[in-house]
Amino acid sequence: MQASVTGYNWFMFRRLRTIHKWIGVVAALFLVLISATGFLLAIKDRANAIRPSTQKGQKVTGLAQVVSLDVAANAAFAVGLPELKTLEDIDRFEYNTSKNVFKVLSTKAYHEVQVDGATGKVLSVGTRNDQMFEDIHDLSFFNDFLHDWWLPVVAVGLFCLAFSGLWIFFVPVVRRWKYNRTKA
Repeated sequence: MQASVTGYNWFMFRRLRTIHKWIGVVAALFLVLISATGFLLAIKDRANAIRPSTQKGQKVTGLAQVVSLDVAANAAFAVGLPELKTLEDIDRFEYNTSKNVFKVLSTKAYHEVQVDGATGKVLSVGTRNDQMFEDIHDLSFFNDFLHDWWLPVVAVGLFCLAFSGLWIFFVPVVRRWKYNRTKA
């Protein structure tokens, strides 16, 4: 009876290692992608190629002196970027209070136009590669289906990979410990 239980445990342990290996192969592809883009997102403040540095606008003493969103949007439209011509082309506005700068971000092509909050003049035009890296990181760059459905599957796969890896590591350790304890 003991031999069949040991044989069954060996068979299940071997099956777990096979499942662990194949989950690991598939998960490794996503881990490489997620870790590379995660690294780039982590250093985005230190690399102008990833995200343009924030320019400095003229100082104001109160919010009443800050130009309206309409003025900032029209300044961004006046730059002439084909992906930034109408209100529908704007993904969002960011306002940096310490530097008095509006950042107008386009929905397509990851453009950023920085507008002086006091004068409404364009300070810089750049590309927000960090937004592209974020979209790659969460898989929405490739397809909404991947972001909505496959990303949770990857998360469950990584959880299973971690759990099965711990199991594969600790089962032999515990068995050796039990064996050594009974032998002594």
